[in-house]
Amino acid sequence: MPTYRFPAEAGLALDGGALTADAINHRLSALGLTREGITVSRNDDAVTLEGRLPDEATRERVLLAVGNLQGVARVDDRMTVAQAREGLLGTLGAFARLPSGSATIEAAERAVHAARPDPDARFGPGGSILHVVQPGETLEAIAARHYHDTAAAGWILESNDPVVSDAASLRPGMVLRLPPR
Repeated sequence: MPTYRFPAEAGLALDGGALTADAINHRLSALGLTREGITVSRNDDAVTLEGRLPDEATRERVLLAVGNLQGVARVDDRMTVAQAREGLLGTLGAFARLPSGSATIEAAERAVHAARPDPDARFGPGGSILHVVQPGETLEAIAARHYHDTAAAGWILESNDPVVSDAASLRPGMVLRLPPR
């Protein structure tokens, strides 16, 4: 299972300051995140999450809610999802069901050669980009960079509601979830 790294000093401090498994569970409950069946264990600056969640979006939210806590530098994701996304073979098999002539090698080559991945991009289990907030960066700047639309700042807030309540709560080092739009 994957491990996600976070800047330990950049996270939100828990009320009371003690970063225990119980305190993390309480935080997840307070945020309204599904944690039924989720087991949290902590060893130094690492947190391990195990259990089953309803979907990939909830999985990403739980990961970021825990990873954005002060003192957490690593989250080991051992969670599973009730409805997992279709794998590579299923996606490739979908091409066989397309009408003849609807997909060509030339179109695919043009799309692949035009792609310019962001070298700093990391991806969450649901396919969202995991963006580390830089000093001086605003939600509008992040929206312009990733969605080419400053109005998408509201979408970013909505997608990160367990971690960021408004633009003023954005801090350098926080990790935001930027789902496909």
